[in-house]
Amino acid sequence: MSTEYLMSDITAVLDALMGTADEPRQEAERHLGRLTLEQPAEVLLLLAQVGAQGVGGFQLDHRLLALILLKRLAFIPLPGLFLNAQAQNATAPFDVIRELTRGRIETVLCAGLKDEVDVRMRKGLGACAAAWAQESSIRHRPLLPLPPVLLELTTSPQPFHRFTPFQLLDMTPTLLVDSVSDPLPVDQLAQILLAGLNDPSVDVRVEAMKAMRSVIMEGVTGKEREQIGAGLVLQAFQTLPQLPPSLLSHALVPLVDLATMHPQLYIPSLSAVLPYLLALLSPPPQSHLQGYQFSSYPPSTLSLEDWEDIANPATEIILSLAELKYNQIGQWEGGRVGREMVGLLIGRQVSSFEEDCKEWVEATDLDEEDEDYPIFSEEALDRLAMAIGGEAILPSLSEQVQPLLSQSDWRCRYSALIAIASLAEGCLDELQPRIRDVLMIISPTAKDPHPRVRYGFLQCIGQLCTDCDKTLQTAFTGSVLEICLALLDDPIMRVRVHSAACMTNFFQDADSSSVAPFLEPVIRGLVNLYETGPLYAKEQVLATLSNVAISADLTFTPYYRSVMDLLLHILTTCTEKTHRKLQGRAIECASMTGMSVGKSTFAPDAVKLAQIMIGIQNQVTESDDCRAGYLMEAWATLCRTLGDDFAPFLTHVVPPLLKAASYKPPKTNKPLATFEDTPNDVEEAIVTANTAEMDEKVVAFENLTVYAFQMRARFEPWLGASMALSLEGLTFPHSEAVREAAAFLVPGLLQVAKDAGAWNESPENLVEVFQQVIGAIIKEQDWSFLALLYKSFTDSLHVIATPLPADLSNRMISNTRSHLNDLHTTRLDREAQSPYMDEADREIYLEEQRDENTCVDMMGKSMDMIVRIGGEGMRGGVDEVKSLIRAVRKRGLKGGREYR
Repeated sequence: MSTEYLMSDITAVLDALMGTADEPRQEAERHLGRLTLEQPAEVLLLLAQVGAQGVGGFQLDHRLLALILLKRLAFIPLPGLFLNAQAQNATAPFDVIRELTRGRIETVLCAGLKDEVDVRMRKGLGACAAAWAQESSIRHRPLLPLPPVLLELTTSPQPFHRFTPFQLLDMTPTLLVDSVSDPLPVDQLAQILLAGLNDPSVDVRVEAMKAMRSVIMEGVTGKEREQIGAGLVLQAFQTLPQLPPSLLSHALVPLVDLATMHPQLYIPSLSAVLPYLLALLSPPPQSHLQGYQFSSYPPSTLSLEDWEDIANPATEIILSLAELKYNQIGQWEGGRVGREMVGLLIGRQVSSFEEDCKEWVEATDLDEEDEDYPIFSEEALDRLAMAIGGEAILPSLSEQVQPLLSQSDWRCRYSALIAIASLAEGCLDELQPRIRDVLMIISPTAKDPHPRVRYGFLQCIGQLCTDCDKTLQTAFTGSVLEICLALLDDPIMRVRVHSAACMTNFFQDADSSSVAPFLEPVIRGLVNLYETGPLYAKEQVLATLSNVAISADLTFTPYYRSVMDLLLHILTTCTEKTHRKLQGRAIECASMTGMSVGKSTFAPDAVKLAQIMIGIQNQVTESDDCRAGYLMEAWATLCRTLGDDFAPFLTHVVPPLLKAASYKPPKTNKPLATFEDTPNDVEEAIVTANTAEMDEKVVAFENLTVYAFQMRARFEPWLGASMALSLEGLTFPHSEAVREAAAFLVPGLLQVAKDAGAWNESPENLVEVFQQVIGAIIKEQDWSFLALLYKSFTDSLHVIATPLPADLSNRMISNTRSHLNDLHTTRLDREAQSPYMDEADREIYLEEQRDENTCVDMMGKSMDMIVRIGGEGMRGGVDEVKSLIRAVRKRGLKGGREYR
């Protein structure tokens, strides 16, 4: 098959795609598509020859692009290309070319893997060959020529040759099983990996780490994993100290994946693994600490940035093991991990701060995330405590905190406070009896000379308010609020604002009776901060007042008038674009203040507030206007407070919700070729990029549910539009949250229809609703959401309290029986596989069974409701389903770990 006549076309395509001008690139893609449609075999073969063999004398970048095009074009269905002209189903070029051509392309790729000497080109070849092997395997057509080449390359004297087999095993971990006549024995496969881990070339060793990860996770059975996995992990850790620091972080990342998915492989080697990893966590020395030691490990000799690249994956491995194997890790050497990690992580936090706080003090946009803030240590401490508890951690924390609080450097004092805040939730049982002592130790820092430390004190108190099961709100109400009130007058504005934020945490879990004596000074202090503070302070004050009002409940009534007048004033006067968030906070605060004092007090102002909100809503025209979210939530709060009296406002509230609920992510045409690979799922990337709109869609569904259940018959004008959106939402492919919210909305809308008598003359509407709910149930494969669909069906049937047509009930019974039969088979298969599962696999399957059991329970309730509403005529089919439920319950894996 000659391809020379296509060379000029392919040359022009590659040149255009390498350029930067959009129009020539797009025309080149279209032209390449036409060529492939007309001559798929010749185009694919020529791309392989250009990329793998250098035919045409192209530069390296052109050759790499040819390989990218080859692996994309070959396996993506091409409109207009059909295996069956009558069916008209788009087919990938790979599937229409002759087997002889496939073989020629594979011969070209394998020859390139053997002959190519450029390292970058070899990586591109490896990626292309791996994609070809994966797609061939999916089609049950093993790529037989490739494994012998890989085995030959493992013995090559050239490191760039030995690199390639591990690159391919990383990308296609089943290659030596799926693409050979006789699968390679697992011990022989392990020997290949061990040879790579001990290779003279450090690059080969790192690639072998990645291949080991992929093979252990995806390329062997559970029994084989038990046979070779632990030994490979141990060898990997014996290899790590021999790697240069520049490659060590790359080698640790695959071990993170293994720790997350198969932690049991580490347990036999803890004595080798943990000391090595803990040593990697010791930060570089800090001259300002005057010899203070956070741990017994010598400081790192690397720069802080280079050290973090290594410390991050090392920390993640330890934390993953602690979370998944908390008994073994927590008890190892008498709790050594917990003891040493506390000091190491506090040391990391201290090392990560700049000494100068001027920029922090002067910041005015607190919504902008501080990318330089060392959040890693806080999150790691929290995870550590949640995993192994406070018994081993608290003594170490005590040893660290008191000396650090006496250090002259503010970073030490701040980090000590933040460590307490980070560890509190996980150490709650041990911390609760000592909370008084903790408060005595940290209280002096409320008057610390450094503002960042005073800020840290408030952060610690706020976190303790959240985590300590209302202890601070009940036993130390006065003490906490007095300190917060004092810091509302701090010289530094950021500290004053954080004091208000700390109160937010306090009041979220406070009882009205305990806070009532302090309401007057708290409200006075917050209003004073509002009047004297900058915009970000005003915004925080309103957020705090919202929580104060909700917590105080009716005891807020004496202060209601002055606060509501302030809020109404804000809403009518602060109308600039820069005040949008302030207006949103005022809307939120006004609605919550009204809810706290009740309808009788709030009603006169509710009308004024609603009128203002309607005016603001009419101004919200930009998609990024934050007031839209505040309005949605506030309207729902007003509805709950006013009840039936909210009805006149529905015409202003519901249409924007229907618009938000109807949002669909835009579609795009996936680019055929770019020089770098792009994500496989472009639509998913688009959804991710439109998270604000997706979040609003979810909130819109949730609020429609509020109005449907609260307003009942008065919601009838929007019944049809809302029901259409909710039924469409049941199968919305881009968001589980949308599907769940839609499932909750359906029964509420049926209640609206029932109360309004809307469908009395049109029973076909009810039939359509249940047809679509049952249709969604038939298609759904996720057991957790399937349970929610069954609940939606059960609640909906309970609402209408009318028998379904027999064909619908029988369809529901039949499809439930089908789901259960499939589940029964699945569980029998699990039982058969059980002897070959390792612990990690077993835990995954047991978690799946918990979701399945929840769904099976909901199936039973749905069947009961069918009989209850539909009568004994449905009993026979339902009894059959109940029998299947019992059979399913008896099958599957037994046991399971109890989680902390």
